[in-house]
Amino acid sequence: MRTSRTRTATVAVALAAVGTLFAMPTAAHAAAPSPVSTAAPGQGLERFQERHGLPSTGEVDRRTAEALRQAPDSELRQTFRTAADLGPEELANARTVIGVGKGAGIPEQGQVIALMTAMQESKFVNYLTPVDHDSLGIFQQRPSMGWGTPEQITDVPTSSKSFYGVAPFGSNPGLIQIQGWETMAPGDVCQAVQRSAYPDRYAQWEQFARDLLARESPTVPPIP
Repeated sequence: MRTSRTRTATVAVALAAVGTLFAMPTAAHAAAPSPVSTAAPGQGLERFQERHGLPSTGEVDRRTAEALRQAPDSELRQTFRTAADLGPEELANARTVIGVGKGAGIPEQGQVIALMTAMQESKFVNYLTPVDHDSLGIFQQRPSMGWGTPEQITDVPTSSKSFYGVAPFGSNPGLIQIQGWETMAPGDVCQAVQRSAYPDRYAQWEQFARDLLARESPTVPPIP
């Protein structure tokens, strides 16, 4: 049976050096408010939890986050097919990425690229403690690589601005600083911004991102 769901804008997963700690976000890390999604979130996540012997809550907790990080891409593609398959907090984070893109005047193609990137990097889970090196947040950005402070990176609207290239700080080129990004393959643009060790993995989420944008964008206001 599903538990009662909150629609707070961010769930944070903290992975400590000697174990894994899941923590609810503070107000500083909350995504900007946006109208409630028309999707009933958590459906795919519930099925994933059932397969892994986890409580079928449809929400991301510590154990679910660990399982998601370890699952192969083939299983993750089967798990996340529509917006309704994301957990409620993760869907709220995705909507914030869309809202920030709208507020910055980023074309829909750029918003798709941002959604692809966050989906590959974190499944829209906001990590407050590093998972890989010093990577944080939904885009797994690194303070040591010029993406901002940990507080900036784990604030979803701010990290979205960093990815788009409209944040007033940092030395990394964001989306709009990539010359010719509009005509590049979306997965190549993700890689140009992120400089990942796994450049070919972004493209698998393109159709998911397009469907997510089409479904959610009509009810997401611009976020300045």
